Amino acid sequence: MRRLTLPPRPDWEARLREVGFTWYAATPEHPVPYWSEDGFYVFTPQDIERLKTATQDLTDRVLEATGHAIEAGRLAELGIPTFLHSAVRESWERDDPTVYMRLDVAYDGQRVKLLEVNAQTPTSLLEAAVSQWQWLEDRQRRGELPAHATQWNTIHEGLGEQWAHLKAARGLNEVTFSSARVDEDIATVTYLRELAEAAGVRGSFLFADELGTSPQEGYLLDTWSLPIRQLMWLWPYEYAWESRDAAFLASTGTRFLEPLWKTVTGSKGLLALLHELFPGHPGLLPATLRPGALGENVVKKPLFSREGQNVQLPGQVSTPGAYGDLAVVEQAYTELPTFEAQGTPRYPVLGVWVAGAEVCGLGIREGRGRVTDNRATFAPHVVLPEQDRLA
Repeated sequence: MRRLTLPPRPDWEARLREVGFTWYAATPEHPVPYWSEDGFYVFTPQDIERLKTATQDLTDRVLEATGHAIEAGRLAELGIPTFLHSAVRESWERDDPTVYMRLDVAYDGQRVKLLEVNAQTPTSLLEAAVSQWQWLEDRQRRGELPAHATQWNTIHEGLGEQWAHLKAARGLNEVTFSSARVDEDIATVTYLRELAEAAGVRGSFLFADELGTSPQEGYLLDTWSLPIRQLMWLWPYEYAWESRDAAFLASTGTRFLEPLWKTVTGSKGLLALLHELFPGHPGLLPATLRPGALGENVVKKPLFSREGQNVQLPGQVSTPGAYGDLAVVEQAYTELPTFEAQGTPRYPVLGVWVAGAEVCGLGIREGRGRVTDNRATFAPHVVLPEQDRLA
């Protein structure tokens, strides 16, 4: 794995906007650009085979550990509120379908280590599936990358096949898509809706704050007070179960994508169960829910948190955030690879996308610090044989 640079495409901002990617620039709140137009990562085919094999195995283990947590009654350990336990178990027993998730891993060129699972509301999807592929094709047209260069990127195809499977095998015909009023979230669910409609699944959209409830209705309601039977909801369950309508999560007949059992997969406490179930697994870092059990060289993470909030590295203070009151999992610290760019270090975390239960592609976020937060930049990648030594 190498980090290289190329001059920016002359029209790169317009090209990103063409595919619906509008949040690429730095802002006063986030003073570094979100999209890396010049820097990119190079992998060999051998790197990609190693990553595919390791992350598919990790995906299988994650789903196995999810089932164990539900069937063994360990949901409270993972921070899931008691009133939801029965509904989560029923969702698992019904085999409620999943569309996607993302595994975040560290990779040093040889070893793959699971850092986290983004199971219910994974973002950076449009960037990974569409924008970095557009970047590759543009670079090839300009003669800046060879025609045989490729990516590990069948995310678009994998998600399309998953929607087609849900229609053909699970009878899924219509889905309401919903998100917060945030550009990235809206674009993500719009892309998912386009994939679903291409597979023959009808879609509609409303914002998360427009969802309705009624004591007289067995389903969540749209703005016309019509029942929503299938809801693809880019809204964290931990937000929902703290809302005034939380009780409806456990009682509604509305079925969710991602399903309620993903509350288990999305808890960082699952990292401890993975270590317990598969001790010594080469892709798993030791992790525990018992404070101090692994000593001091650990990273402390709230059971539910986002964008690097309230994460504490060894010997450092916790990052700021809204999750400081939650229980934590302690995970053995591992170094991220370090690359220099414009005089500052960059720390790449590899996000491996999963469609259904099959790994299908790669996106990379590179942080300016060792905790990947909302300032981390998305960097495209390319796959080339070892003998292709780009300057």
